[in-house]
Amino acid sequence: MAITTLEKCSDPAGRGANVMRLIDYTRDPKDYWEPGDRLSTLRQEEYEALPETPFWVGVPREVFEAAKSSLRVRDVARGRQGLATADDSRFLAPVDDPRVAAAGIASSVSEAERAEGILVSKPYWVPFAKGEGFGEYWRAAGVVIDWSEEAVAELERRAAFPSGTPRKTYFRNRELYFRPGLTYSVVSSGRVSARLMPEGWIFGHKGSAIFVEDDAASEPFLLGYLNSALATYFMKKLVNTTADVGYVEKLPYRRPNAELESAVVSRVERIVETLKAGPGAEIQSLRDEIDELIFDLFDIRSLRDEIRRFYRRVGRVEADEDDQAASE
Repeated sequence: MAITTLEKCSDPAGRGANVMRLIDYTRDPKDYWEPGDRLSTLRQEEYEALPETPFWVGVPREVFEAAKSSLRVRDVARGRQGLATADDSRFLAPVDDPRVAAAGIASSVSEAERAEGILVSKPYWVPFAKGEGFGEYWRAAGVVIDWSEEAVAELERRAAFPSGTPRKTYFRNRELYFRPGLTYSVVSSGRVSARLMPEGWIFGHKGSAIFVEDDAASEPFLLGYLNSALATYFMKKLVNTTADVGYVEKLPYRRPNAELESAVVSRVERIVETLKAGPGAEIQSLRDEIDELIFDLFDIRSLRDEIRRFYRRVGRVEADEDDQAASE
């Protein structure tokens, strides 16, 4: 439930200085009269400092100030949607599919093969980033795409269909296929989770990709930040509940100094190597260290425990959804 009171004010200065009383969610409407610690105040000009965000309440002042004085992820990197086959059963397969075992997964793809497809006499299945739910830092390919000459020709034939035609292929951002970057899952209730996407992969529209476009920005550092508790807190509290391609770009971002960047990157590299050696390996202590560094970067002092608790609660929602999916 939301109660909104509008106050007419034609004076721009007065409108900007107007104090809004924001009351967070409460189960009983009667509690709105005495909201207690659910009440926060914000001048309208402060709210307008984050024009790209939806209407939010219950955001602590410390978090608001950190976001207001920051860049955005889009200032250093851009999110991109990829290939939508519209017929996954024809073109995609799990890596343990007998067809994949018979033909093999390509270890390298030439420029000509990227454009026209791979001869069927060679391994022609290519790793495909499809989302596949929560997964942070690193996950080996679970899905591959048929990138044989025949399959690519068929995808291109379908891409020429008129819009709205069933099973029309969409080659979004094709020039970025096979390029290394980051990929993440489009989720509504879970945490932000990004992972490395190695060179030689293709990404889909549900396993969206992020490519660093600022030469001064570090991809491993961005990976550590996106997987931090603070990034999920920013996403859920300020940006949008769904971590879709456009919303990740709106996350607050700060450029680290060399020392802090090196500290984050070294831990990210250790996490990736640990997960490559064993997907279920324990990485929590390294995650906690990265969280502390990201808190320092954004000048978060008094709310660290609250943000960690929020992150853990979101994780429990994820676990419940994973259990439900497994039972279906």
